[in-house]
Amino acid sequence: MRLTRLRHTLLPGRGTVARPSDRVQAVLLMFVLLLSLAAAAGAVLFGIGLHASEAARSAEQLASRYTATAVLQADGPAVGLAGRSGIPGESGPAAASWTTRDGRQRTGEVDAPSGTVAGNEIPIWLDASGSPAERPLTPASAAVDSAVLAVGLWAGVVFLLWLTYRGVVLVLDRFRLAHWQQEWFREQERLGRS
Repeated sequence: MRLTRLRHTLLPGRGTVARPSDRVQAVLLMFVLLLSLAAAAGAVLFGIGLHASEAARSAEQLASRYTATAVLQADGPAVGLAGRSGIPGESGPAAASWTTRDGRQRTGEVDAPSGTVAGNEIPIWLDASGSPAERPLTPASAAVDSAVLAVGLWAGVVFLLWLTYRGVVLVLDRFRLAHWQQEWFREQERLGRS
């Protein structure tokens, strides 16, 4: 049923009772469908390019960062009072010491889970200089991020196209209703005179 309606909307035919506004709607729908396909191709290319850059960033981070074990010199954030939001289990800064890859002892602040106490060991990531760093981007995360952003871009474009199409159809429907109503009034006047 819906496919038949879609076919008649896309191809109203020449010998039918299709109005010019129906033909305008058909051309617009065809345009929207073609733009959606073009947006899909563009999103794929965007996703491939983004994945290449994210994969390079991931490889660079994995090559320059390494794990170490930090020993807390002070208690970590209190349970339930961590951070500004006070969300239980949220990590926060705590003083700690660690040993770098080349054997130097370093001290500083690291993110410690809430509820940890002085003397606990926690795993941390260090950059090439031995300073704490964020966890490196993994190749799987790079692939997922790229795919999600590409699909989101395509969905956003399709949504805007759909909104535009629905807006134009609403205007066309109002135009068709006004035209039909004028014809109805003319017919009523004609029947009233007879």
